[in-house]
Amino acid sequence: MNLDYRGHEIRITRAATWSAELVERRTGALLPTKATAAAAEEMVVCLERARALVDLYLEGERRRSSSG
Repeated sequence: MNLDYRGHEIRITRAATWSAELVERRTGALLPTKATAAAAEEMVVCLERARALVDLYLEGERRRSSSG
């Protein structure tokens, strides 16, 4: 399943666990982190973690651009 969130694509898959890769839409870059959740957890747990990572990444980008 692929979802859009704040300029990023979240690609969620399930094997032994839920896993989400994050892709920056503007550049097509795969972010060097992923979100996971145990198989017993629902997909929404993985999605919430992925969104939190996108928020964290964007906050870091904002801080870096405002300080330089």
